[in-house]
Amino acid sequence: MFIIKSSKVNTGFILAIAGAFILSLEVLFLRSFDGVGGFQIMFYRSISVSILFFLYISMFTKSREPIFSIRNNIKEILSGLFLGTSFFCYIFSILNSSVASSLLILSISPMFSAVLSQIFLKDKLPKHIFTILIILIIGLLIIFQNSLSDSQTFGNIIALIGAFFFASSVVTSRAIGSDKIAFGGFFAGTFALSISLLCLISFNIPIFIDFKTMILICAMGFLTTGMGMLLLLSSAKYILGPYVSLIALLEVVLAPIWSLVFYSEEIRYAEIFGGILILASICFLIGITNFNPKK
Repeated sequence: MFIIKSSKVNTGFILAIAGAFILSLEVLFLRSFDGVGGFQIMFYRSISVSILFFLYISMFTKSREPIFSIRNNIKEILSGLFLGTSFFCYIFSILNSSVASSLLILSISPMFSAVLSQIFLKDKLPKHIFTILIILIIGLLIIFQNSLSDSQTFGNIIALIGAFFFASSVVTSRAIGSDKIAFGGFFAGTFALSISLLCLISFNIPIFIDFKTMILICAMGFLTTGMGMLLLLSSAKYILGPYVSLIALLEVVLAPIWSLVFYSEEIRYAEIFGGILILASICFLIGITNFNPKK
């Protein structure tokens, strides 16, 4: 039993780490788009995200519940609404702030996840989780102190909202049966697709864009957003919600590095130091959990 449990925990960590790494690559796509609005990006990205999750459900899901049944998929629809909202927040925070600032604010999600898990799922969280959160908070305070003078208020507020909804989607995913874990991702994609289309029409924004850009956005949705979120959602079957949120912070550390290497986007020393603390907290979490899997 001990070996089986440890193996499942390791599987959860591997899935979450792989998902976070893939998600971090999304910034390379976002920074390459020129003259394209947030709702246009959301529209085409959501198409490919919805297709990916639908294909996964069709080929790998054994659930007998029909995907379009509202009565039998309340939790899945709720998870999709939360995740779809976080999709919007991610895009608009990146477009209205620096990559490092946006993602580091989004990294507050583990704190929301820890609270929500205890309230709604009655998870008994190990004591060391709070030590990790303290390290995380210190890293965030360092970054916030360095960015308070910047004119990035709107993007930072959107990022904070996104952190809450991402944590909510992770916690809700734990309440979904393992054979229906991808339903939430499908509903997130269709929700984001419907809202972005409505906004495009309401604000009289052109739906059709340059063909090459359209293909790149769809590829981003399929390869980074879709695959990354699918792996993260799958990891929630094996490890607690706060663990998933914490490991997802690898994206916070890696994405600014990709922006620096490929687009020469400046990273402040405070952001580097804060990122090191965040990465250290993740390593500390993985190390303690692997050595003390009974906790």
